Amino acid sequence: MVVIINPGSGPVPEATEANATANTAVFVLDLGARGLAVADAARRPEADYGDGRYAFMLTMADGRTIEIQMPGLPVDQVRYVDSERQDIWDFPRLYVDGGSWVWKFALDVCEPDDEDDDR
Repeated sequence: MVVIINPGSGPVPEATEANATANTAVFVLDLGARGLAVADAARRPEADYGDGRYAFMLTMADGRTIEIQMPGLPVDQVRYVDSERQDIWDFPRLYVDGGSWVWKFALDVCEPDDEDDDR
């Protein structure tokens, strides 16, 4: 028996920083479409995981910061948003503040929660 936990969380071969940067720009647009404004998206090379994911610190308009480890493949190979047309097994995971998520759920994780209201 083979057990697979968190498919897509392993290394991302053939990744590039340029793709990760472009992907992060699209991710920021997707957050904006949900009403989550990003004030800044800064590249943080010192925080890279080193497995084909590249670190970015998103500073949200509400003051929260979120670390994203973005896979460096072309966006169409990373942006999983449609379970009807895309196979989740084909997409690498992003890491959001240390947790691994495919794109559509990574967007959900960036939503503020009740604890954010306690600042």
